[in-house]
Amino acid sequence: MIRFTAIVATIAISGIVVAGPPRLTVQGVATLEVPADQFSLTIGAVASAATVTEARTEVDTTMAKLVKLVTDLGLVRDSEWHTGRYDVNPQWKPRPPRGQRSEAWTPEIIGYSVRSSLSITSQKLVLAGTLVAEGAKAGATEIGSLKFSLSDPRSSRAKAIRTATTHAVADATTLADAAGVGLVQVLQISLDGAEMTPPRPIEYKAMAGTELGRAAFDMESAPDITAGTVKVTASVTAEWEIAPTHGAQIDPSGSPD
Repeated sequence: MIRFTAIVATIAISGIVVAGPPRLTVQGVATLEVPADQFSLTIGAVASAATVTEARTEVDTTMAKLVKLVTDLGLVRDSEWHTGRYDVNPQWKPRPPRGQRSEAWTPEIIGYSVRSSLSITSQKLVLAGTLVAEGAKAGATEIGSLKFSLSDPRSSRAKAIRTATTHAVADATTLADAAGVGLVQVLQISLDGAEMTPPRPIEYKAMAGTELGRAAFDMESAPDITAGTVKVTASVTAEWEIAPTHGAQIDPSGSPD
């Protein structure tokens, strides 16, 4: 369920000090709290060895387990997961401290580091905790932040804009009625801003690939992870031409007689 929060509108009558008809300017602001319906997670492995073959073998073995894990959980390749990276980098012999270097020292490759990962984005929220726990058990040495978001952010953004506009219209109508004036026509309307604030990511980097991390996830059931809500805000400013009602007159101060 989407929760709406109306923020007090800023209202000002500003047309009297400028040329043209009297004007009324209203700012409408709305905040929506929309339940997150999508998660993103990166899980992978990194290994170092004297040769590329040794490092690749270790990483590929772990990655095969992770691919089997996501496949067995029903995640679809390409649409819900894909290979995020596969890097092979040389490891160089450390440079001697200044003052201890000799002319005979030369750069030398002493090993290789291989890193690979899977990038997962899915609306199957119930699998988030399982992927973290079972990924660690499968030997993942890198588990990225678990992030929650909206699968259709533009829909929620549009709803926030409509809500903010509705607030502006309602506040302008109330203000005009209280002031004894009528709203003639909209002169201009602008979107001041529309933003989304997702829930704070859940960090697992420090636990991945350690005995402490594997022990933390050594449980029969996966951790209970709640997605939280995405805060969607929008602000609009609308300006109306106004005219007195019931024969009232507007004096130079902007107040109806």
